[in-house]
Amino acid sequence: MPYDGSSSWDVLAGIKKFEQDYEQYDAKNASSAAFAHADGDLPNDRLTRLYNYLINVSIATRWAIFIVPILIAIWIPGVLSFTKFPEAEVWGIRLLWWSIWLSVVWLGWWASLAVALIVPYILRKTVGIMAVGTRQYIDWFAALYRYVALFTWCLAMWVSFAPLIGSKQDAVVGGNSPKIISLIQKLLFALFLCAGLLLFEKFSIQWIAWKFHELSYADRIAQQKFAVKVLVTLYRYSSNILGRSDTLNATNATTSQPLQLRRIFKEALKGVRIAATSTTTAFGNVASEITGTSVLQPDSPAAMIAVESANKSRLLARRLFYSFVKPGATGLYMEDIAKYFPSQHAAHAAFALFDKDANGDVTRDEMEAACVEIHREQLSLERSMSDMDSAVGRLDNLLMSLYVVIAALIIAVALQAQLATLITGFGTLLLGLSWLIGGSLQEVLTCIIFLFVKHPFDVGDRITILTNTYTVKEILLLSTVFLDAQGCIVQAPNVILNTSYIQNMRRSEEMSEPFPFDVAYDTSFEQLEALRDKMLEFLKTEKRDFLPAFDVVVADFPNQETLSLKVDIKYKSNWQQGALKAKRRNKWICALKISLAEVKIFGPKGNPNAVATPERRTLVPWDEVKAKEEVALREESTKLKTPTGGWQLLDKNTFISKHLHCSSF
Repeated sequence: MPYDGSSSWDVLAGIKKFEQDYEQYDAKNASSAAFAHADGDLPNDRLTRLYNYLINVSIATRWAIFIVPILIAIWIPGVLSFTKFPEAEVWGIRLLWWSIWLSVVWLGWWASLAVALIVPYILRKTVGIMAVGTRQYIDWFAALYRYVALFTWCLAMWVSFAPLIGSKQDAVVGGNSPKIISLIQKLLFALFLCAGLLLFEKFSIQWIAWKFHELSYADRIAQQKFAVKVLVTLYRYSSNILGRSDTLNATNATTSQPLQLRRIFKEALKGVRIAATSTTTAFGNVASEITGTSVLQPDSPAAMIAVESANKSRLLARRLFYSFVKPGATGLYMEDIAKYFPSQHAAHAAFALFDKDANGDVTRDEMEAACVEIHREQLSLERSMSDMDSAVGRLDNLLMSLYVVIAALIIAVALQAQLATLITGFGTLLLGLSWLIGGSLQEVLTCIIFLFVKHPFDVGDRITILTNTYTVKEILLLSTVFLDAQGCIVQAPNVILNTSYIQNMRRSEEMSEPFPFDVAYDTSFEQLEALRDKMLEFLKTEKRDFLPAFDVVVADFPNQETLSLKVDIKYKSNWQQGALKAKRRNKWICALKISLAEVKIFGPKGNPNAVATPERRTLVPWDEVKAKEEVALREESTKLKTPTGGWQLLDKNTFISKHLHCSSF
């Protein structure tokens, strides 16, 4: 638009636009939740709307509103020192110097906060690009920006106090003024030491959290980095499949560079704000850390394969599949991609990433399943690493309690208290309370060693304790929260877990399961070998789920009635996914049932489908049976029941009187 020589109209237009903006401002739509208000909570006058508009329009106006009024109040004594009270002093120092030093104090905090916010972003875009290993330390700096600002602020107050206040004191001032200034300077030095100690404590927590997560996720991150490297290599040499809309290309993969940079910047600031409320490490976006998308061009291979949904992972898989598969072939073979890798070993490892069943070819479905699995593992790592760990937070609370005691001792020494007296009194107090807190301290120390040294499990791991299987839900300092198979929450003290045998399924490699069963006693060795051959044929077709091994062991033959056999179900992965393990187990058992039937091996009761043998019976005519019964009845009735010789037909009284008569002689 050409310039018309009347700039006043532009100024008036700007004023009108500004007035319309703050008149239409709604407190419900504030840029920060801290400044949002519902209808009716604030007065509806023009001044209130102007104030809320200014603190939300930008960080510059918000900080100006916070800084300027206090700065004006600080300079009131300084102005009075120039005008009406040029000789006014406080502890032998003119008011002007007090205003200058207080301005340094007030502005120093905001300057330290601004530097602590801006420096990590600058370092990430400069040093972080050239030295990738420094990114984690830059993230630590960003997470601890408030403590860094506090440390630099205390340093600025202590350093500026001597030249601005201490050296400006009147030499002839009397009383306690020199002692007061000296005491203030010592107190500022003590605050500087306390701020440094606090920063060291927070940095130690960051390091502990980093080591904690490094031990937990190092293997998974290494595997994920290798998978991403393979995808980047294949995508670099892939082709844009013309005429196909179901493959990944530049139009459906990433957004424009400004939008991507803006999103990354917002995510970084959001991560900083969240990390400021906690003392554990904000690890940020793990996908960005693994692939480097925050420092790469949006059209680079590494940025293109960093897809954000499972659907785009399938599009990526189809592009890779159709780019390298030979015309007319239904599968991808290792020789199709081997030339794109530096060695034959690297090509084998890359091909095994997609050929899960190890049958020598990769179908489109297998390629899609592998890419989706890589995408899900990337999201899982991102959620796990960015989650604030409860155990580290509890440890920080414990260290903060110790910090408060040490900080109190530092300030007491700065106030010219006797250090030996303080330590003696504090030691006496601890000795007196040892009977009360000794057991608790021992438990805390045991739990710290259990979590950060032994570290037997992570959140999400599927573990077995004794005979029960649980999923780790939350790790606390003194206890751990589990979910059992029924979904019930179980909380167990870490002191008890420290002495228990814990089986971790996620950290295990290929696992196996014994499967005992009984067969008929007449089962021969040849039948067992035939069963082994049948099962090996099945296992070779299911290489993705099982190892090709099947060994039959005759454990016992109790009472020579049955044969007790035992075999191992050798899975090709661990049991972290319970549903997948159950599905594979059912498949294996059904295959065993079919193989047993084919080789004629039956249970102890024999063939359940055998035809029953005929039952022999003799039929007798009823007339013959009836005639025999009548003859037997007549013979029974003709028998006479008369007494035989040797019977004594005398009653009891006759027997007694006879004996009495004989005894009278």
